[in-house]
Amino acid sequence: MKGECSHDTYKMEADYGADPLWCSKCGCNLDIDDFPLTDELKSELMNWVIEYGKILEQTDYGEKIKRDTAVLVKSHDEKGMSLYQKLKFELGDEYEVNYVHTSI
Repeated sequence: MKGECSHDTYKMEADYGADPLWCSKCGCNLDIDDFPLTDELKSELMNWVIEYGKILEQTDYGEKIKRDTAVLVKSHDEKGMSLYQKLKFELGDEYEVNYVHTSI
């Protein structure tokens, strides 16, 4: 909760049905609209999360991992790293953000 945590360090991580920004202290999922980001980057980040959800659905949430799953996860992670660089640029030095690599 905001009252119990200052939410002053962050992580970018894809999770099913959640915004991609989290408090790295308490783990709270944060509203992407609370960050000074362009609409274009917000859209790209939300599409990245949706893509992760599709990977999860395709693998039955990790139960039916196939050979091509590793390729999908690697591709998703590479896109995430690119978006992370954009995120860091837009937020500047005022925000401490870490990237959590994609995994299933």
